[in-house]
Amino acid sequence: MTSISAIEFETRLQWQGADRATLSTEHTPALPLGGLIAGHPTPDRWSPETLLVGAAEGRTLQSFLERARTEGLEILFYQSSAMGRRVEGQDAPPHFTDLIVRPHVAVRTEADAERVRRIFEELPCRCFPSTILHLTPRIEPVVEVWDGPRAADRGPPAALGTNATA
Repeated sequence: MTSISAIEFETRLQWQGADRATLSTEHTPALPLGGLIAGHPTPDRWSPETLLVGAAEGRTLQSFLERARTEGLEILFYQSSAMGRRVEGQDAPPHFTDLIVRPHVAVRTEADAERVRRIFEELPCRCFPSTILHLTPRIEPVVEVWDGPRAADRGPPAALGTNATA
């Protein structure tokens, strides 16, 4: 018998006007987003593309630690950096051409180092985004017509309350 586990991840996004928004979950503080119109990061806010690169970097660490634990490896140090390259042109929508994670790992022996190298060789096909983003997002909009002030100045309708999902 096959066992399947499903975990749902839910976020809430509140547009603040111009190219700013806040992203949150029920249990986390709001994360300021920016660069939503021009598509370029702003110095004091996260862009959706930067979050995607960070998600790939975080999942690389998670997948690596799971494999290292399974193999009984003692990891003394882990630090990484990541880079995503988004390109856009007149004939194509914006898309990523590169997503590179650069982990720096320390272990006690050369034998352990070789095992770590082998884990990293196998990891790309087993880790986000290659294992998760094999789907096209389904978009289920709710569209309303409001009279009066701009919606960004007014906030969500009372009927949505604080538990609104999108």
